Amino acid sequence: MNLDTNILIYYLGGESRYAGLVKGLFRLVDEGSLEIVISAIVQMELMVAPIRKGDFNAMERVVDLTERQPNLEVAQVSRVIVGRAAWLRADGLEVPDALIVATGIVTQCDAALTNDGRWRSSLAKFAQRPPMAHGDVFLTLPRMLYLDEFVGS
Repeated sequence: MNLDTNILIYYLGGESRYAGLVKGLFRLVDEGSLEIVISAIVQMELMVAPIRKGDFNAMERVVDLTERQPNLEVAQVSRVIVGRAAWLRADGLEVPDALIVATGIVTQCDAALTNDGRWRSSLAKFAQRPPMAHGDVFLTLPRMLYLDEFVGS
């Protein structure tokens, strides 16, 4: 599963509305039932607020999560990811979001979890494109899951 930055912010910050879901998600990760792939861009985005605040404890929590969490991989931004991200950017996603989604495509994640509703229209355009091949493997959009769909109002 590919995760957007906001999901990890909820996990690290204990966002009460989403706490049960994201903690449940990470229980599955801890027990090895679920593997997570995040973009290096997500790791960078998670570091910004602790750096601005000079909060080295929060920075250490980010490092623990992104570099020491079993079953969580940080994917580097490769040329293949950049190529897929360009298509997503052309369809309207912002650069960081395009790189995050492209990471899920290239690493062949079966699903991606976000809470960013702005992705919907851009990804609808991208999903209508024919699958792109990388070598002999077709790279398709992961099934998109939006956290708000799983939380009552």
